[in-house]
Amino acid sequence: MKKIVLAISIALFSTFNLVAQIFEGVVVYTISFENSGLPPEALAMFKGAESSVYIKGDKRRIDMNTALQSTSTLIDNKTKMVMMTMDIMGQKYLIKMNEADLKKEKETAPVTTIKYIDETKMIAGYKSKKAEVKMKMQDGKEETFIVFYTEEIPVNETKTTFEGLKGFPLEYSISQSGIKMTFTTKSIDKSPIPDSKFDLVKAGYKETTLEELQKSMMGGK
Repeated sequence: MKKIVLAISIALFSTFNLVAQIFEGVVVYTISFENSGLPPEALAMFKGAESSVYIKGDKRRIDMNTALQSTSTLIDNKTKMVMMTMDIMGQKYLIKMNEADLKKEKETAPVTTIKYIDETKMIAGYKSKKAEVKMKMQDGKEETFIVFYTEEIPVNETKTTFEGLKGFPLEYSISQSGIKMTFTTKSIDKSPIPDSKFDLVKAGYKETTLEELQKSMMGGK
């Protein structure tokens, strides 16, 4: 079960490490695990899962809480720093990544190609366009998924999952460690975000690295 929680947290980090221009507010996504391959007891634990993405200037904060875990990720694109706190069934971890760490991660990231499709739909009040995203992994395997994005929340830089996408992703499916997750925007609130939202509580958390955490959980259930 710990491996499932970690996979979801990594997917959230990879997806939202982006820069949005001229936008401040919070985007709330529902997360669906239909056809994910998860056992019924795991699906029950993640029922009603949501993720909140707070955006202000060069900073992002991504929160997700379920019955099993609480994860917060702070991304500062100005200082090139990432900090993640994870409380997984009472075990608390703190992960910090600097510019060198992020550069190393990008070097091993999948190669992304995007095909734009002439189809639109409304999502959370925003006109969204369709695109087909193909990712080629380092081992040669390929994965293709559909994303709906809006140009009303423009971006000037994207990394990992949505590198090169012309707008902000509002609906998409992605797989992480064999688990399929579908993210759909539930609401977009453009209210000002207080600076205090980008402070994470670090007391009581054990500092580690993402690589070390993944290795330690390889045998988790």
